[in-house]
Amino acid sequence: MRFEEEIVKKTITRLLNGEDYRSEIINAINAQFFDFTIAFFKDIINAKLDNKLLSIDWYNKYFLDNEKFAIDDIAIYSGINKKTIHNIYGKATKNVIIEVAQNNYNYLRQLLIDLEEDYKNELSIEIKLVRNSVSVDLSLSESLLVLNALATKKIAIRGGAWSSIGKKVEKPLMLELCSLCNVKYSNYDSTVFVKDKDKGYDREVDFVLYDINRNKLRCEVKLMGKGNPESADVVIARDTNIFIADTLSEQNKQQFNDLGIKWIELKGNTKKNILDQFKQILINLEVPFN
Repeated sequence: MRFEEEIVKKTITRLLNGEDYRSEIINAINAQFFDFTIAFFKDIINAKLDNKLLSIDWYNKYFLDNEKFAIDDIAIYSGINKKTIHNIYGKATKNVIIEVAQNNYNYLRQLLIDLEEDYKNELSIEIKLVRNSVSVDLSLSESLLVLNALATKKIAIRGGAWSSIGKKVEKPLMLELCSLCNVKYSNYDSTVFVKDKDKGYDREVDFVLYDINRNKLRCEVKLMGKGNPESADVVIARDTNIFIADTLSEQNKQQFNDLGIKWIELKGNTKKNILDQFKQILINLEVPFN
């Protein structure tokens, strides 16, 4: 998902006020989904009005065999997303996505034709779309095909949003903390740091502070739920000096204390306490600030 700058700012504000940030992400997911839905409905109206076919194949011709749409959207229209295709086939090139999308559409098309036949005397669903006083109707199978595409899109948006929010927020959050605590620009660096690259494996570090001797102090930001067992493993693997999280379990806190890792828990905290804790960490690690 593409996070607008305003969403990132609101998320950071909530985090630094000790508030739950998830409502901002949910709002962003819904906004993007509704934008897609409206555009999809408009395209459906255009496709139906231009349709010279008397079968459901109008959907295939307009939404799958149409270069005007992005390849990711073609996959969605067929009822499968790009990430799933990559997980199954190990790659998601244009040719692979087109082939898989067509195969999935053909499967769904036959399934929906059978369902429509089975329930023709028992259940009827019709979606009517109206634009500028012009209306089009979708049959049961057409309606289900559209609903399936919308469900696939919602899942894709939601998955992308939750997996990327941490990466979108972590550097701006650290920059905001440094700004609020008057850490000089020369005493931090938001460049991507990679540890042990010469050994054949990379460990990206979110942010680095420098102490009075110019030693690098690695910082990690994780927006995970309470008690996430992977958080401690990530911190240990990357030789982290400072760890900032949305929520932490008591076990996490004890682990970090035992390892000498400085940490801050944001949720349920106050902005004053968060800043005071960060300043105390800077003092303990001998990072200059005004």
